[in-house]
Amino acid sequence: MTVLKTHNLDLDGVKSVPATALAEAMAGGAVIVTATRRLARRLQAEHAFGMTEAGWDTPAVVPWSAWLQATYADLRDFGVLDSPQPCLDDWQAAAVWEEVFSADPVAGTLLMPGGAVDGLRDAWRLAHEWQVPWQDLQLRAGEDCSVFLRLAAHYRRRLQTLGCIDQAGLPALLAAALQGRSGPEVFFAGFDSLHPAQASLIRALGGRARLAASPSHASVPILAAYPDGRQELAAAAGWARRRLEDDPGARLGIVVPDLDAQSALLEDLLDEALVPERLLPGRGGAARPWNLSLGRPIAEAPIVAAALLALGSTSRDSIELAEASRLLRSPFIGGAAAEAGRRAGFEAWLRGNAADRISIAALLGWLAGRGGAPDCPRLADALRACIEEVRQGPRRRQPSAWSAAMTRALGRLGWPGDAPLDSEAWQTVEAWTELLAAFSRLDAVAGTLTFGDALARLRRMGSEQRFQPEMPEVPVQVLGLLETAGLDFDGLWVTGMHDGALPPPLRPCALLPATLQRELGMPRACPDTELALARRMVARLSHAAGEVRFSYPEARQDEPLRPSPVIVDLAPAPDRDDFAWAGVAARAFAAQRLENLADDMAPPVSGEVGGGTGLLAAQSACPFQAFAVHRLGARELESPDAGVDGLTRGSFMHEALCFLWEELRDHAGLAGLDMEASVGKVRAAVERAGRTALAGLPPGLVRIELDEAVRRIGELLEVERLRPPFEVQQREERVAIELGPLRINAQVDRIDRVAEGVVVIDYKTGAVSPGDWQGERPAAPQMPLYAIAFERELAGLAYASLRPGAVGLTGLARSAEVFGAALPKLKPPAADEWRQVIDEWRRVLDGLANAFAAGEARVDPLQPRGESGTCAWCHLATLCRRDELLRAGALGDD
Repeated sequence: MTVLKTHNLDLDGVKSVPATALAEAMAGGAVIVTATRRLARRLQAEHAFGMTEAGWDTPAVVPWSAWLQATYADLRDFGVLDSPQPCLDDWQAAAVWEEVFSADPVAGTLLMPGGAVDGLRDAWRLAHEWQVPWQDLQLRAGEDCSVFLRLAAHYRRRLQTLGCIDQAGLPALLAAALQGRSGPEVFFAGFDSLHPAQASLIRALGGRARLAASPSHASVPILAAYPDGRQELAAAAGWARRRLEDDPGARLGIVVPDLDAQSALLEDLLDEALVPERLLPGRGGAARPWNLSLGRPIAEAPIVAAALLALGSTSRDSIELAEASRLLRSPFIGGAAAEAGRRAGFEAWLRGNAADRISIAALLGWLAGRGGAPDCPRLADALRACIEEVRQGPRRRQPSAWSAAMTRALGRLGWPGDAPLDSEAWQTVEAWTELLAAFSRLDAVAGTLTFGDALARLRRMGSEQRFQPEMPEVPVQVLGLLETAGLDFDGLWVTGMHDGALPPPLRPCALLPATLQRELGMPRACPDTELALARRMVARLSHAAGEVRFSYPEARQDEPLRPSPVIVDLAPAPDRDDFAWAGVAARAFAAQRLENLADDMAPPVSGEVGGGTGLLAAQSACPFQAFAVHRLGARELESPDAGVDGLTRGSFMHEALCFLWEELRDHAGLAGLDMEASVGKVRAAVERAGRTALAGLPPGLVRIELDEAVRRIGELLEVERLRPPFEVQQREERVAIELGPLRINAQVDRIDRVAEGVVVIDYKTGAVSPGDWQGERPAAPQMPLYAIAFERELAGLAYASLRPGAVGLTGLARSAEVFGAALPKLKPPAADEWRQVIDEWRRVLDGLANAFAAGEARVDPLQPRGESGTCAWCHLATLCRRDELLRAGALGDD
């Protein structure tokens, strides 16, 4: 007999067996209880692999929670229990806790009850697992624990009223019922530690219980350090590739403690190292030789998210524009393929004509073709049928009735779509069906609900329920630390072993006395216990494969990291162990004769082109952007703002100033007004412009916009009073400019006549600077273009800024007298330099125009990186494959 050391627990008298005994035990009809679902699947797969045509049997291999439920069901069904009670599942128990919490006069007033209920459930589970006497809790309870005890008493009484027990109470009940009973041997595999309730139940089995040791290999683990987490994971991916090249049948494991945070990066690295063909166009579905054991919430699966979105739209009178867009694009709604073009056209129309929130009635009408919208009859009929299915009948129903209504509604909608389901999609639909079944079981503990409450609860369940499709066995398994229990490999790499990951940070339960948790050795409560557990885990992992590697990053962002104290004594990795694999994809394709062809030239164009000055700005910012927008018409879909967007505000201000100078005419007309008269004329012009530009907006919002416009334009007029005499010669003047082979049409906001010639003024409501006019690729070539158009008489160029906090004039002039005191810091060029400035602008703009006309369309952003860079606000990332180019370093470093 051996003794298994747990959290301060000894299992005297329980026989320990080697891991190799499990195969014989499964063949002999024993029950195998595992610590994790992954270990259960591994043992089942190994048993199936050993079966022959002579016979086939299904072994009883189940994880701990499933064994508890199955054992309870057997005892209940065979009359062993004196008074069998239904056992609530986790969702039912959560619903009871929520009911108890909401009914409490103090706790029920909290604004965010979800986290509090989770804390109560956690404290209840821990108290049962560690068999904490309630008297001890009462004697040592602080304020938080007293709240827990009060609510726990209400919860216990509610269970008694329902005549039920919950999962937390199963181990104690089974331990009493199984004492002295005969039955098959029960092997427990993969348990690094046991809590007292588990230990009591195992002891109750007596001689039937067996503790299976973890698999053990004769290995010498080594330790490696890497500059950062990315290089560490890249090395692990390269190691996996090299191992599979040497032995394609090898079983490899890569352990990542913070798998949830690292999963996206790791997927890219593993794909690039192990399946580089997935990088080729059209090969994104190539089979992966690796599996990442990280289920995501079922509610986040695209096919389920589409179902929840559709159901949510049926329960409200209006939806956000973004929600309507997702409905229109969803491939999981009937008719998606047949109406794809119509739905895309409808979305574009919707973004240009609807507000940011759309009533369901209006949406159905537009989908039917009313209001000039492109009709989508199949979607209109499907949405209408879905809504009718949910809204007909009683307003309040039991969960099972809502579950049935939701299923019918989705069927009327054509969910999950017309296309055949692949394996992953089919499994996801099955998981959704199981979620609805679990929701239906809430009938036993919950009353009637409105549809909104029912859908909200279903969403919460879907957010908590993790789902991972079953995949074929693959050589490389990527898993978290706890999932490694009981598993063995041919090669194992354990990453992320810095001092902040193992032992894990302490996180005791907030609702139980901290001193009691430390005394009992509860998880995440005592540093000594966590250190002992970490040492035990590392000892197991050190012999879980023939080759075992531990590693850690030396830094995370700017924070230096040290190795975990439980691995510092491991032998360092040899210097020759270099698994850098940059260029693996290139080597994989080296055997193929591939020709690289850089095609970044479009057919040439000449004559009159659309786009105005924006064409030159786009060509300067990125030639591909100019080509895509001004020749392919790849424009961004409109997105209406809740208030007044920048474009509307700019047009409104322009129009108001046009009306104002139509009446003022010149500097004398402005100077002759006193302050009151000036404000009156500005308000009259602003209100005249607002009647059309702001039509349809809420009156309160219109009033704010009008008042703000009056204030800003008034500030601008005070600056213009400081100018020398001028006459407003043109407003919104259209001009045509010849640049190389192109004819570009533009519209000048205002042209003033002054003693030195003409001044071109451009109104701006955003951030502007004359510095943007300079360089080989000017960020704002509009004003240099105007300078060329009026070069014979040009005296100056100015932005009239209407930006809050920066109202005024800024620009360039031939002499200081052009703007006078309105631009006191103006430094005009020397007399012989003015012509040089304009000639230089012509040379630069001719170059941009000639490049566009020649068809130059290379991806070459002026500033590819940074929050204010060229690419930051560009909508063409998918079309130009910007992210791939950035990763490859093809767009520079700045």
